[in-house]
Amino acid sequence: MFIDFAKIKVKSGKGGNGVCSFRREKYVPKGGPDGGDGGRGGNIYIVGDENLSTLVDYYYKKYYKAEDGENGSGKNMHGKNGEDLFIKVPLGTIIKDAKTQAIIKDITKNKECVLIAKGGRGGKGNAHFKSSTRQTPRFYEKGEPGEEKEIILELKILADAGIIGMANAGKSTLLSKISNAHPKIADYPFTTLNPVLGIVRYGDDASFVVADIPGLIEGASEGKGLGIDFLKHIERTRVYIHLVDPTQGDALKNFKMINRELSQYNKKLLKKPQVVAVNKIDLLTQKEINKIKQNFKKIKVVPEFISAKQNIGIENIVKKVYNILKDLPVESEKITETKIIETEKPELITLEKGVYKLKCKKIEKYVEMLDFDNIETLEVFKKYLIKEGIEDFFKSNGVKEGDLIIIGNKNFTYYEEG
Repeated sequence: MFIDFAKIKVKSGKGGNGVCSFRREKYVPKGGPDGGDGGRGGNIYIVGDENLSTLVDYYYKKYYKAEDGENGSGKNMHGKNGEDLFIKVPLGTIIKDAKTQAIIKDITKNKECVLIAKGGRGGKGNAHFKSSTRQTPRFYEKGEPGEEKEIILELKILADAGIIGMANAGKSTLLSKISNAHPKIADYPFTTLNPVLGIVRYGDDASFVVADIPGLIEGASEGKGLGIDFLKHIERTRVYIHLVDPTQGDALKNFKMINRELSQYNKKLLKKPQVVAVNKIDLLTQKEINKIKQNFKKIKVVPEFISAKQNIGIENIVKKVYNILKDLPVESEKITETKIIETEKPELITLEKGVYKLKCKKIEKYVEMLDFDNIETLEVFKKYLIKEGIEDFFKSNGVKEGDLIIIGNKNFTYYEEG
């Protein structure tokens, strides 16, 4: 099954909890803190794989989660880091943020890798918080939560040449004769419902990839027929083999119609080289062939005349395409990638008089890492808020003593220092 679109959810691993622990040694009355740190949660990466050609795996499985980090333990023992998760996609896959539609990455190279969800850091054990004024700290951190995102995977196939033309023009037959592909072939429109790739060998050591693009009809750029679903796949091909079937009406008129659809979809497509081939000449008289030649001469196009079914003239097509490709610079499609940066600027929302909600990812994550059942936690958290400038932020926004502030899933009563 060929799938070129998928929406999936990913969640990186949660960091392991730090530990509150004290050294216990024989004949040592006061052992010091020795709580170890938790391990980092697993990251989630998306990586390009040249052996894949479809997103079908993500059609059935929609949720991917990396391994959590292990908790720390006594004797300053560090928890094991969570295993990273690698999601493999075909080359030509565009990764988008489902919420904003921003493009995160365009995967075009084998083993190209992008971090899509960062694992949560492990919480620090109480050994980290020993100081000259705090000899026996009981404070520790829980693991940082993992990141959860919904992303879109959109595949645009990568090929050197694309065979375009009307439905039933003989594109699949031509692909089967010039390459190692074995597409479905039949005498009815839209036999090819999915793009098919084949490798064409030329000479002793040269080769190029050709894609059979499902047939286009008038109005395809507006979504008629197979429409835009497959027009997008020709954007990345470097050369077009434009196959014209003269048995389907006026050859020149059909040629212009297909080019018009390309232009309406994306004007840049008409700037790409085209090798024009009039197919099914075994069904034409010489007079009909001469007339087609004259018509194309008016627009300064010299087509090849072939019969894909009868193996007539197809070696000329391969030669022409190869000669164009070898002198054509490889230009990657320019896609603007958006670096998604979580804003750290705090926002205070007034829910009602004297009740506020603080929105700040950094602070919210830290709240989730704290154990407020521990008597020392509130003191450490207050110092953290002062250090991050949140205390001054509250004052400047009119928060008064005794007001309720909600951070994450915790409620706090505000008291001024001193």
